Amino acid sequence: MNKIDLLSPLKRESLIDTDSVVHISAQKGEGLERLLEHIDRMIEQDPISRVHWRVPQSEGRALAAIDARAVVLGREYRDGYVEIEADAPESLLRQLERFLAT
Repeated sequence: MNKIDLLSPLKRESLIDTDSVVHISAQKGEGLERLLEHIDRMIEQDPISRVHWRVPQSEGRALAAIDARAVVLGREYRDGYVEIEADAPESLLRQLERFLAT
């Protein structure tokens, strides 16, 4: 929640940061350190790797997941397959492991 600088000191003291709410004033820089700490706790570790997939064109759901969650570096269409080189998170690699090209 932003703009706590607009609240009276008494109201500010009554605010409680929770797992889903951190009170800040972006203008005055108040609470930003707590906000960054909160973000760090919430971020999942999901390392990025370079990968080459060979996905049948009929696998629209897999192709959409790649487009949504990976950085596609190259794409070629061959014999009913889409060959994709991408930087992708480990969680997506596990989900689409069956399409990894060797």
